[in-house]
Amino acid sequence: SLTPGTRAPWIAQAARSGTRIFADVGWDDTGRWDLAGLADLEHCEAFLPNVEEAMRYTRTSCPRAAAHALTEHVPLAVVTLGAEGAYAVDGRTGETAEVPAIEVEALDPTGAGDVFVAGFVTGTLAEWPLADRLAFAGLTAALSVQEFGGSLSAPGWAEVGAWWRRVREFDDQDPLALRRYAFLQSLLPAAARPWPLRRAVPTIGFRSA
Repeated sequence: SLTPGTRAPWIAQAARSGTRIFADVGWDDTGRWDLAGLADLEHCEAFLPNVEEAMRYTRTSCPRAAAHALTEHVPLAVVTLGAEGAYAVDGRTGETAEVPAIEVEALDPTGAGDVFVAGFVTGTLAEWPLADRLAFAGLTAALSVQEFGGSLSAPGWAEVGAWWRRVREFDDQDPLALRRYAFLQSLLPAAARPWPLRRAVPTIGFRSA
């Protein structure tokens, strides 16, 4: 996560050695929202702020305009839109992609943003199309908020596979929505575990007095 007004020497060093850097940012408590203060952004391949952060940094009133403005500072801009999904612009090619969010019953949003970034990095390293990367990142984040905890809620391939098998069991599924995630079919093991899966959960918050 980039820190406004502060350079981290390791970021430039890592970039020079060929490391691909994906960055997000925390809330700017100073209220300046100055892109020049994110000095290490120039070394990053992608920047993944949420919609409020993106619009404040770019002084825009539209998340899509914000994403395009960010590509003047970083090759790939991804703006997360909360319940509306995510929008991305690749400034190197001009490609754009937008994927709606998956509606789920959220129990705990802790770590969902980090899971989204991890899902996007996974797809990028695998050289998936931009829209598939967004869809996978959004899916992993949606699965994570259905469990309690931070790292414990992050889904693995077993959870992704179980979800994909489950959603295809319903006759009234939107065919267009199913096609959006059809790329998963070739990535997942043939035998998926049944849904729902039993997951490890943190117990410290459930102890009785």
